[in-house]
Amino acid sequence: MLYQEWARYGVFYKFQPIDLIRKYFGEKIGLYFAWLGLYTSFLIPSSVIGVIVFLYGCATIEEDIPSKEMCDHQNAFTMCPLCDKSCDYWNLSSACGTARASHLFDNPATVFFSIFMALWATMFLENWKRLQMRLGYFWDLTGIEEEEEHSRPEYETKVREKLLKESGKSAVQKLEANSPEDDEPSTS
Repeated sequence: MLYQEWARYGVFYKFQPIDLIRKYFGEKIGLYFAWLGLYTSFLIPSSVIGVIVFLYGCATIEEDIPSKEMCDHQNAFTMCPLCDKSCDYWNLSSACGTARASHLFDNPATVFFSIFMALWATMFLENWKRLQMRLGYFWDLTGIEEEEEHSRPEYETKVREKLLKESGKSAVQKLEANSPEDDEPSTS
């Protein structure tokens, strides 16, 4: 059923069956695909606005004053060498392509786009928290806490050895001091 509803190219336009994914793969994978689905759906408006900002840059490239001045071959501004000894003088018009390309991605509309993306990130995060809480409630995940990351055994061994060296006792003395026989009460 999961293959018919989700794992085929012919059903790419459908929403993900999160409950079926959860039943088949488990809660963690189900939450991952819920996050991925929300993220993908939130990327659609941001990508549309990004394309509009890029098209605005394409439409206004001829009106960009810095690009016009740099690409003007009649004025032929001569620039100082870029390095001290081996570089020669160069014409400003040689950087025309770079100036035009930078205007495509750095134009007045990108200010609006950056503000939009800041608000977008906040809205995405809040919607994800909401969806995560909702799925946690419906899937009865309220008692599950996030797992702690455990230290590597090699790291723990190195830390113990370092502590033993610093304390000045040998490993045998440390083990004898912490042996379970000392912890047991005497019966005499």
